[in-house]
Amino acid sequence: MIFPKNIIGPQFAKGDLVSFHFNGAELTFRAPIIPKNDQNIDEISPLKNLRNINTEDWSRNDQGRPCIQLAQQMWAFEDAQTLDDIAQCSLYVSLIEVTQQHTDQNILLTQKSFDELMFSWMDYSFAAHEEVDESNQSLRPYKITSIEKQYLNWLKAQVRFTPETSPSPICMMTINHRFVVMVSLEIESLHYTGRTNPYSEDTLKQFEKNLFDDFLSHIKIEYSPELIEKIQSLKNKTPA
Repeated sequence: MIFPKNIIGPQFAKGDLVSFHFNGAELTFRAPIIPKNDQNIDEISPLKNLRNINTEDWSRNDQGRPCIQLAQQMWAFEDAQTLDDIAQCSLYVSLIEVTQQHTDQNILLTQKSFDELMFSWMDYSFAAHEEVDESNQSLRPYKITSIEKQYLNWLKAQVRFTPETSPSPICMMTINHRFVVMVSLEIESLHYTGRTNPYSEDTLKQFEKNLFDDFLSHIKIEYSPELIEKIQSLKNKTPA
């Protein structure tokens, strides 16, 4: 990825490959190499084998579902001329377990039911942060798009993490019948007293969007032949 003029910082293409193993699937992505300092965060889960994992002791998200951070990273991009920190980037790769009922029903293994569950999750967590369209109360404001994949598409959206912030990108993807991965990335403009950040909010928001898409391009989910067979069999049972 080509950064905007004079912006320098970690690049995903040069990051470390990390892999996580699940029943029927393997998740691999590139974690950027973060400079070591007190302001940065660089945490990659040491738990790589999640086959038959017990989630009873995991943290819970706002919907009460077990979840862990596979990656949690925070760093600053700099201006190449002044060496000022001009934007802070926060990247999260979260693993979330669905309910036992959803697991038993293979909700994550058919596109329609996966999409509907993700829509409901977004409405639960982010709808209160959005500006309501009085003319259409059912309108989802998340700019949802589907990223086409061979077996199960990923779902990309724009959400406000707080009412005061502008929308930032997230992406949700099926790991297996039990787990969803949610990726989020947010860039925040940094300022110094008496000096103007040379990069506009519009420039940084476009950089955020491009950076997120770049990170997604380095994510790979590989399904086992058995899980692929299950996905295909459920697809064949789904009414057209």
